[in-house]
Amino acid sequence: MQASFAALSERGFSTRISEATSFCCLDHVRAAPASCRVVVMSALCNGLVHRTKLESSFLSASSRAFLRSARPSWSRRLSSGSRKLCVVVATAATEIGTLPSLNDLPLINYISQTGRIQPPVEAKTAASIFAVYDKNKKIQYIGFSKDVRNSLRTLMGRRPELCHYYKLYNLQTLDQEKMLAVRKQWMSELGLSPPGNSDPVQRNQWEQPGDAGSISERGKSAAATAKAKSFLQIMKDRGLTEEMVYNPELLQTGKCDVLPSEEQSSEEIAEAEKTLAEAAARRKSIVVATPAGDEVAFEVFYENKIKTNGGWMYDILVSKDDKETRHRVVCGRIYPEAVNMPEDIFLERVFAFLLHKKVQRHTEGLLTEEFPINYFSVSEVSQRYDDFKDWFTAELPDSYWRFNKIHSYGAEKPPLLGPAFNALHES
Repeated sequence: MQASFAALSERGFSTRISEATSFCCLDHVRAAPASCRVVVMSALCNGLVHRTKLESSFLSASSRAFLRSARPSWSRRLSSGSRKLCVVVATAATEIGTLPSLNDLPLINYISQTGRIQPPVEAKTAASIFAVYDKNKKIQYIGFSKDVRNSLRTLMGRRPELCHYYKLYNLQTLDQEKMLAVRKQWMSELGLSPPGNSDPVQRNQWEQPGDAGSISERGKSAAATAKAKSFLQIMKDRGLTEEMVYNPELLQTGKCDVLPSEEQSSEEIAEAEKTLAEAAARRKSIVVATPAGDEVAFEVFYENKIKTNGGWMYDILVSKDDKETRHRVVCGRIYPEAVNMPEDIFLERVFAFLLHKKVQRHTEGLLTEEFPINYFSVSEVSQRYDDFKDWFTAELPDSYWRFNKIHSYGAEKPPLLGPAFNALHES
């Protein structure tokens, strides 16, 4: 028996034994077709061996069909109770190779720093497996693609509220077996399938154009157009700057799906990578100590800085906790001058204060009483938060406008309003 296993191993097969208490002889091995992964299965069962136990967990359909049709010449009747079930299986050694662990892959922002959906794909990539995550970094969907950039664009157009991050594994060859094996391993690591793969309703929302849900035929187009506009606004608020066009023909039928983007040339890809590298060089890592001695760490990217009559106006990107937000800030020069700080350092301390207070980081276009962090002036921070002054050793100005009461404009006596009013008042 050991010699038989050795011979199989030399031919590139791996072996597995189940319920084995005694082994049958492998003198009569009937080879399966090349398409069959299983080439040997023999069973001795307490009597006439007329069927073979098939284990569907590892047998392909073609293998099962072959083994059912084949009657081994060594099949014979055994005395009752003389043998227990013995199954020997030889499977072709896998050529899948090492599978990537989901935990080892980097979590990538769905929208890049340049405002595009730009997955890192090598020129020779033939297929990709990807996992989509929501804003809380919970996995929502695992998919395959031969054009992962357009696949990610399509999913963003269908579920923009859930597309915040992704993980990606690229293949140099279109190997469907390996793609399925990678997905199976990822789901095994998770312990359960993502909702976008396991729930039929969720899966349909990921894999089919969005349905606007209009009841009447006449209202389908209007409902789909309204839904597309709301999705485009969500993407814009998230910082997506590349063009996303919804298919006008689908909109007429009440469905929403973005048109694919034209394939980028190598020059366009190189230019995007250059822009990204330049942007990365202009980013600045900030660590600010709080009055209590803690630290607030984040990154800033200065898009614009315009000098005004009374100070500066900034357009700035702030990144923290894998979330990037855009802000326009007006800073009067009296504030950094009062605390003897350069204006950029002062602004960074302003954002450290707001981040430490966990102020909502996106309020633009919303009817809310939250601090308008996407467009504000430093004076608003000073007036709204009493503890803002604690973040500076020097005293901040009381008011940006510095109103001083010089004259009293109030009348010391009630004005004369005419005889009719005076008579009425006296009565």
